[in-house]
Amino acid sequence: MYGLEEKREEVLNFIHSIPEEETVKKPDSESWSMLEILEHLYLMEKVIIQQINQSIKKGEVKKTSSKPLHKTKNRTYKVQAPESVRPNGRFTSTQEALEGLEHTREATLFLIHNKDRQTLRSHTYPHPAFGDLDLEQWVEFIGWHELRHLDQMKEVKRLVDN
Repeated sequence: MYGLEEKREEVLNFIHSIPEEETVKKPDSESWSMLEILEHLYLMEKVIIQQINQSIKKGEVKKTSSKPLHKTKNRTYKVQAPESVRPNGRFTSTQEALEGLEHTREATLFLIHNKDRQTLRSHTYPHPAFGDLDLEQWVEFIGWHELRHLDQMKEVKRLVDN
């Protein structure tokens, strides 16, 4: 649903191909390691689920147009991650990060399987780049966001291998 599992599978296939010791390497002091990127994905999905639940609880119904979420993958457009979703060393191993991602995905799937599509389509909250997204678009955004950071992890790998 929403392409979440296929997109997550791409991330998992990549990260499983990386030796543990490489996941903590950074190309420079300003960049994130692959492990930190995984932590960011975990934090982001967790925050999105919290925001979706909060938006539904508020009960405000608002329509919005469909946005080109596939553009999330375009890494030429840089977005500074809010403090709440910046890595802070929560995970010390790839296995811990993967378990965290599994937990947030379970929460996402539980949420979307227990809400009707009309509820998800009729509530919104703002995205920093796209403006108002309905909650269904937010769920779809999770997958596109993961692919954006999959490209970032591939770039990190190239840089630390050189």
